[in-house]
Amino acid sequence: MKKKNNKKNKAIDKINNNDTSGLQELIKSRDVEIDDEDEHGMTLLQHAAFKGKKDICQLLLDLGADANGGHHEHKYTSLHFAALSGNLDICQQLLQCGCKPDVVNSVGRTAAQMAAFVGNHTVVSIINNFIPRSEIEQYTVAPNDQTEPKLPPAAAPALHKFVMQVNLHPVHLLLTIQKLPLLYDNLTKVKNVLEILSENQMKRSREVNEILALKYHYLRFLVERMAKEQQQHPDKTVLELLNQYVKAFLKQRQSDGFPEFMDNFIRESIRTFPFKETTIFRQLLVNLSKTKEETPLALNLLTSCINGQRGFQDDDACATCGQEKVASKCSICKSVQYCNRDCQKLHWSIHKKECDKLAKQFKNLEIKSQDSEAKAADPETSK
Repeated sequence: MKKKNNKKNKAIDKINNNDTSGLQELIKSRDVEIDDEDEHGMTLLQHAAFKGKKDICQLLLDLGADANGGHHEHKYTSLHFAALSGNLDICQQLLQCGCKPDVVNSVGRTAAQMAAFVGNHTVVSIINNFIPRSEIEQYTVAPNDQTEPKLPPAAAPALHKFVMQVNLHPVHLLLTIQKLPLLYDNLTKVKNVLEILSENQMKRSREVNEILALKYHYLRFLVERMAKEQQQHPDKTVLELLNQYVKAFLKQRQSDGFPEFMDNFIRESIRTFPFKETTIFRQLLVNLSKTKEETPLALNLLTSCINGQRGFQDDDACATCGQEKVASKCSICKSVQYCNRDCQKLHWSIHKKECDKLAKQFKNLEIKSQDSEAKAADPETSK
């Protein structure tokens, strides 16, 4: 027994050190079983999820680990641990492998509720927005009365990735489409499937899902606009049209920097939601009528409606596409964040007008901060 525990501890050490090959050797040699539990009832997958080790989690799942396995003493599942770690990729891995999102721990909280409790709001959105790939794949089989399916089978993974997006900023969504050729090569079919998905959420036998119905409608509205542009401009490639719309969404009103085109686009997408009797639609209409045009709240309202309210908004989002928790900053002003160089290039025509001003402000703040630190370090200077 002691020898077996030592081997389990060795496997856990491999996980903690992110030693994928070392762990694989231990499992293949049968020194540890894939779903072995430690003294707390935790499996290797649960340890990896808690530590945020994405590659280890993928390895364990590929080797047949049970996504719902384990008998943790406080009834935490692998998804609970992934939600607490805040690792979005692991949450998606587990959900795609059938991890049950509605299981509660010993204090009666689901994984999404635990994520909300510790402030991992994007995790909450991912869990609440998750749909199994099978829901998309059902449209890749031709009905009995038709010769071809509503969606090419090869396009199913791309569409699933698209509908799983939590960031609803239209620039982010268009940049996502740009990376998925099977999506932009089938815009009309994708639009039709999104429309069916939205309608189906309102026809569910048990409980309708107004939130997902609205999300699918919003995605459909965006894809439909691009499909129309494609029909109207056959001389341009889809990528050219997508890039054209990205620039249009980023364009700001000269007088005050307000993104007028993007705000009007989102307001129109909400107004065209076909299920006018729903609570979610009525609430959105009321809130939109309260906001002033100068306040770009249409995207914020839509996002809050679909992803849930937050106590505060992160201020480290990408200035181009709204992606949160990005590390890169403008090297000159150090005040504006970006996902990568591509986003920075797209935003440069707007940012260059204020970059020098922001750089001076940042420098002044830096000087004040240094002065304060110097005074705190030398009490004599403050007398």
